Amino acid sequence: MIGSALAPFAALALLHGAMFAPNASAAAALYFEKAVVKTKSEATCMRFARDVARNQHFTNGHASGAEVAGEVGGAYVAITCVGRGAQPALAVVMSVAPDFAVARRVGQQVANGMKAIVCIDQPC
Repeated sequence: MIGSALAPFAALALLHGAMFAPNASAAAALYFEKAVVKTKSEATCMRFARDVARNQHFTNGHASGAEVAGEVGGAYVAITCVGRGAQPALAVVMSVAPDFAVARRVGQQVANGMKAIVCIDQPC
């Protein structure tokens, strides 16, 4: 159920990455990871994504209401968030690179960054 609900986000992020990543034609691997974050708020999750992008030094980055994206560690990464009502929000990290090992490493690094953020402001 959640996977099918995320399909439009994935297609949009992949299309966006294909249009704006400098070596999109060389990209051969796509890695996805879902990360449960420590907030129920989709907006706060997106704030977490901006924090992760800044802390991990994304380059050529941008942010919109739907995603935070940029290049880091040899991959193009897009992060989006899905609010789930009373359950914690879900961050979806998508990483595209010429090599799957790079896409996975960078995707996991970014997802771990999302999972590690603790909200100290209330409400979160």
